[in-house]
Amino acid sequence: MKKFMVSALTCAMLASIVAIPSYGMNEQPSATNESAASQQQADSQEAAPAPQQQADSQQAAPAPVPASQQQSASSASVSAASVAFTPINFDNGVIPSYVTGQQATLQVINHTTGSKALQANYAAADYPSVKFAPSTPWNFGSNKALSFQLTNPTNKDVTFYLRVDENVNSDGVNHSIVSTAVAKAGTTQNYFLSLGSNVLDFGMRFLPPTPAGTQMSYAWGKTSLNTSNIVSFQFWLLQPSTATTLVFDNINVVNDPNSDLSYMNGIVDKYGQYSKVNWTDKIKTDQDLINDKNAEAPTLTGAPPVATSKYGGWKNGPKLAGTGHFRVQKHQGKWALVDPEGYLFFSTGLDIVRLDDMHTWVSGRENMFAGLPTRESSLGEHWRYTTVVGKPPLGQTEGWLFNHYSANLERKYGADYINQWKNVSLARFKNWGFNSLGNWSDPTLFHGKGEANKLAYVANGWTHGNHAKIPSTNGDLVADPFDPQFQTSVNNMLNQQILNYGVATDPWVIGVYVDNEISWGDPSSTQSKYILITNIMAMDAKAATSHAKRAMVAQMKTKYSNNIGALNAQWGTSFASWAALEAPFKPASISNGMVPDYSAMLKELARKYFGIVDSALTSKVPNKLNLGARFASWGTSLEVQQAAAEFVDVVSFNIYKETVNGHSWIHIGSQLDKPMIVGEYAFGATDRGMFGAGPNPDTAASSQQNRGAKYTTYMNSALNNPYFVGAHWFQYVDEPLVGRAWDGENYNLGFVDVADLPYAPMVNAAKSIHAQMYDVRW
Repeated sequence: MKKFMVSALTCAMLASIVAIPSYGMNEQPSATNESAASQQQADSQEAAPAPQQQADSQQAAPAPVPASQQQSASSASVSAASVAFTPINFDNGVIPSYVTGQQATLQVINHTTGSKALQANYAAADYPSVKFAPSTPWNFGSNKALSFQLTNPTNKDVTFYLRVDENVNSDGVNHSIVSTAVAKAGTTQNYFLSLGSNVLDFGMRFLPPTPAGTQMSYAWGKTSLNTSNIVSFQFWLLQPSTATTLVFDNINVVNDPNSDLSYMNGIVDKYGQYSKVNWTDKIKTDQDLINDKNAEAPTLTGAPPVATSKYGGWKNGPKLAGTGHFRVQKHQGKWALVDPEGYLFFSTGLDIVRLDDMHTWVSGRENMFAGLPTRESSLGEHWRYTTVVGKPPLGQTEGWLFNHYSANLERKYGADYINQWKNVSLARFKNWGFNSLGNWSDPTLFHGKGEANKLAYVANGWTHGNHAKIPSTNGDLVADPFDPQFQTSVNNMLNQQILNYGVATDPWVIGVYVDNEISWGDPSSTQSKYILITNIMAMDAKAATSHAKRAMVAQMKTKYSNNIGALNAQWGTSFASWAALEAPFKPASISNGMVPDYSAMLKELARKYFGIVDSALTSKVPNKLNLGARFASWGTSLEVQQAAAEFVDVVSFNIYKETVNGHSWIHIGSQLDKPMIVGEYAFGATDRGMFGAGPNPDTAASSQQNRGAKYTTYMNSALNNPYFVGAHWFQYVDEPLVGRAWDGENYNLGFVDVADLPYAPMVNAAKSIHAQMYDVRW
């Protein structure tokens, strides 16, 4: 999650060469991309990916910075003076002149609390906002927090964002803090954003409850500001699908409740659970773990929900031609996977069936943990020291991590816990009706071992190497496929990450994903959509690493028959020669005349990438499906999907929404006839001691029972869509309570919790829908 993610919700930033709104959501987020990056370190057993390997899907990579929310770069950078903040209420019935709505209408209402309040009616738009921007900056003082009362009068939970800027040149990343929270349906709550402590840098996406109210969780940007020069703050929504109303009142600057952090002492118990609340089936002793194991064992011996072929296909359905490997075919007007024996196959599975993603950061946060075993104890192997960091807490560059989940597995299954866990997990998946392993399963346990495990799976690889890279958003780098070294990187990836595990000869492998949530550009605006081309054109073609720039200039020379005047007429430029275009070109914006050519160049860039990858897959891993690169909403466009569709067998998307349908950024079906697969989706809740509900909090569930209901709705949407051939849930196990080690994601995404206890509503929902999925599909 992406992970959003938001994963989820992630994931979510600004281009490195031009200041434009863009979305880099591992997050989302990543969710998001976040797990994808972690997978890269599986073989080396490192705790976190190198920074250049990160995306923060599904994820929760950060959301785009709306143009309406950006400060003018032409303004003075910092005002010479500031004034003390005065509490804001609306009892006089007047909206201050410095309060404005962007894609939102404002009015003062008589609130149910008995006072007047500001009602914001947000439009169904990309980034509607309510902005507070005084003519003279505010001085919040030191050790303070921004507090406010918020009412959600609707019948649906609403995720909202609070952005605070310390500088008129703030862009939503630099000189800004962006935080987020969920306003529960039909509630009035007090919220606060901590500005006087380092709590936003504590290494977890969502923070624990506090006695002072609901605190805003860090999303992206800075983790501290110059609070003596606050130029604005704003409450905004991320692409609400329907008009939404929120009510604000009693906005104030107060002493920071996090000046006393004692409420965080011991919040994580010895089993990795939240210590401050209880719930049914919460683990209290080691014997509870063993009792759970013994109680579950007999439930896993029954038949799966639906009769299957050897490879997990629809045994009682029509049998098509068997080829000895998985393939795709249209049947009765619907795309379908066909298993090696010829049976129809709709792929359902769980991502992250592995232990590496379960570490959490202990160093610098020791006070949060109770009952940790010593590193010299029998559970000492669950500690790990790392110098490979992504977004560690408190600016650390190395430190100790602990894996509560694997420690619980050893307590539960004994010294051979890894093999026991693998066997129990496989039994669960089959009993629950899953017929596949999703992305990022442990290659040492599952890849090349289909016959032993009797479960189909997908494999994945990452094209890291010494090839040139193109800057995109949020520091992301996209491979330059015009660099000849990129071919070497692809071959090395296949040799080391795929062939070494026997994937090429395993009939149980459905196909191969290569890379994940590539930042091709956010389609929400022209400027962000073509960020890669903008950054390529800003290169100097004479530089040794500017392979893409030389290719783009050559493409334009061909189109305009080597006539620079024809290009000038189209672009509205005045290049004296092609050599002038080869120099860095940095226009203030992309003109309408440039758009057709920027579109063509983006498509050619993507064609080159997908073509090289597909050629290598065909050569080295024949008869295995090319599953693409798992597009995210913030990093794809029609041009990129058109390019991918020329080469991949199945176009993959990470879709952290309520259903797979009705998304304008997905062009399969409306314009392209190709099979699709969901690489990631999830729904989380906070009713069982977890702090975060997922990379896309807009789809958060109200309870575990509601998670199961959402799972059923989502799966039905995919089964009824003629283009989807599978959907993989992110992920098998909940993320660590106080954040996974390398990026702080801490979402309730699992089918099992940190104590390896399955969530019964999720299991029941899976069994039910899987039992009828072929009847629904066909």
